[in-house]
Amino acid sequence: MPQLFEADNEKQSSAREVSPPPSTADDVTSAGSKSPLDIDAFDEAAAGGGDQISYKNMGWIKAGALIMAETIALGILSFPSVFYRLGMFAGVFTTVAFALLSWQTGYVLVQFKVNHPGVMNFADAGTVIAGKRGFWLFGVMLTVKSVFISGSHALSGAIALDNISSHAICKIAWSAIVAITAFLLTVPRTFEKLSYISFVSVTCILTACVITIAAAGNQSPADLPKYPSLGPVRWKAFENHGLVDTVNALTDIIFAFGGHVAIFSFASEMRKPADFKYSLALVQIVATLWYVVVGATIYRFGGQYVTSPALTMTSKPVRITAYSIALVSIIISGVVASYIAAKFIFLTLFRGTPHLTSRSPRTWGVWILICAAIWITGWIIAEVIPFFSDLLSIISSILTVWFTYGLSGVLWLHDHGPRGKSRHEGYFGSWRARVGFGMSVFVIAMSAVIMVLGIYSAVTSIVDNYASGAYGHPFLCASSSGGA
Repeated sequence: MPQLFEADNEKQSSAREVSPPPSTADDVTSAGSKSPLDIDAFDEAAAGGGDQISYKNMGWIKAGALIMAETIALGILSFPSVFYRLGMFAGVFTTVAFALLSWQTGYVLVQFKVNHPGVMNFADAGTVIAGKRGFWLFGVMLTVKSVFISGSHALSGAIALDNISSHAICKIAWSAIVAITAFLLTVPRTFEKLSYISFVSVTCILTACVITIAAAGNQSPADLPKYPSLGPVRWKAFENHGLVDTVNALTDIIFAFGGHVAIFSFASEMRKPADFKYSLALVQIVATLWYVVVGATIYRFGGQYVTSPALTMTSKPVRITAYSIALVSIIISGVVASYIAAKFIFLTLFRGTPHLTSRSPRTWGVWILICAAIWITGWIIAEVIPFFSDLLSIISSILTVWFTYGLSGVLWLHDHGPRGKSRHEGYFGSWRARVGFGMSVFVIAMSAVIMVLGIYSAVTSIVDNYASGAYGHPFLCASSSGGA
């Protein structure tokens, strides 16, 4: 790919210095000029001419594939366990309710992007509402989430390969192989390139779901793990397994709709960012339908014997087949997650300079180093911390619920406040504004409650697992027979 390493038409020495994030989006540099966050950084860089990378080349279908790959991943096979902890009716109702709520909060984020074209990620949104402090707070939150998710995908991929290969090699080696493969897939710098393999990711995980549903419906109850120690297979409309299990079920659903952290990043590389509302509708409809179908059908077939992920409750040949297909989705969805932090760091370094869209070897080298740092850090953290899965639950409780729900309320309140883009409508200027105000207050309060309960349940799990000796040691070279 020699064209990737062509020199810039502009000499590197002539590039402008990187500008720090603006203090607020309402500041203006001179009378009548636009705020820095009213200007799209990719448009500004492309205006310099020359042979540059074109970022803004996605339509809503490709953007929809990206957000779908981020949303519909291996976590979909945890829904039968969610339905077991909540019950059939409660599982369906709660899944649909959170889906509708996340649709609404996602729409708020799209409108915020339209109002502030220069908001390229959540860190920029933090700049709008709180200046530099908001930029760095949201930027650190975004990066931490991305690094931890990358590490979790390396572990999930290792577990899949461990099952497929019947524990052929050390699990650490498998996780390293997954991390290296995912890193190589992050080398292209545009989401448009990644959108093509996102279609593959979604197809693979849904195929694995169909295989698991068919196997669960046709296999004998005797093939279920631990059968018949828990009695005959049965399902209930409502289940009650205590506070911790119920909270974990709710957070599993919330985290399943956790792709909102990428909305600003995806929309920024669309020809018409406002069209992301169609991408959002696509993923909410498809994801909700599959979450309900997978959760309800496998819970109906497996009852109290369901596992998480559900494909571990099938026979070994089926499990190997399903894991082999799902592995593609595990890797690609991890790539999408890592892109969010990589693009944020890259944009922070080169915003306002020709390097942002440059094809020079130096610029490509920086991009590759950023991607490598994210995957290496995520892999090390996942291997070093023996309670990584529970720590990931804490991180998700603190971050995912806010990115998906709470922060949309904060951004809506800002844009309808005295200094916001929609201040003419205010909080109570119309029935639509009153509904928006009520929803914003609700999602902020809900996120605070879920965060506290999620941290409590995760900490409880850590204490219990330490007491039972369930945790291993850092870089433990052992096979895994459990789920991802």
